Amino acid sequence: MHNVHKPLLFVSLLLLALFAHNETMAGERAEVGVVVIHGKWDAPNGHASGLANYLSREGFLVATPEMPWSGKRQYDRGVDGVLAELDKATEELRAKGARKIVLAGHSQGAAGGLYYASQRSINGVVLIAAGGHPQSKVFMPHYQSSVSEAKTLVAQGKSDALVSFSDLNTGNRSRNMRTSARILLDYFDPEGPFNTYDNAEKIKPGTAVLVVIPSRETEGLKKMADSVKQKLPSEVKASQIEVDADHLGAPDAAKSAIRDWLLAL
Repeated sequence: MHNVHKPLLFVSLLLLALFAHNETMAGERAEVGVVVIHGKWDAPNGHASGLANYLSREGFLVATPEMPWSGKRQYDRGVDGVLAELDKATEELRAKGARKIVLAGHSQGAAGGLYYASQRSINGVVLIAAGGHPQSKVFMPHYQSSVSEAKTLVAQGKSDALVSFSDLNTGNRSRNMRTSARILLDYFDPEGPFNTYDNAEKIKPGTAVLVVIPSRETEGLKKMADSVKQKLPSEVKASQIEVDADHLGAPDAAKSAIRDWLLAL
């Protein structure tokens, strides 16, 4: 009888160990708060929603704010609003128990996450199919006349005056929009606060960065993402992966790799 109980005892101990391990892993995931930031003209329930839902199911704390560049809001706030809204999202995650904060941004959302990480101390930032580079050779000539008009208005003390402009997006898409001179310069002035090269250089030491490049991305955006990575300070722990996807499908394609990266923080 004594020998019969030994296998049962072993199995019981093994199950107990596995249960304890799973509980520990679940606790570790619940201590990581992730702000998933959508791209230009998108929304929290858009192209990055699959990533947000997946991370939530995996046990991470997740926030999905609607940003000023959404299709609904159309640049209704500048970078001061970006900081305030992401501050609110991170504070809500901390209130729920998050001890580590990561921003995961898609396209324009990656530029927003990069800007935030240049201004605040966080644990990590994920740049998924990074877009919104006002210093790029594509953006500068396209927005030049609108930026010049906005600078003139600001110099005249008319920073709240509205400026009409054509907004570019991936896939050769464009939309006619209007926003204030001040807000336009925040996002589209090559020398302004959303310059992704400048922001990469300002990332705080100790921040982890994951650059996600979709294999079917345009060559121009691939080069920009790689250049952003090269601008990061040497003290920043940077990783780069390529996923089998186009620009819009990158968040879904990268979700398991992002989960693994988060667990290793």
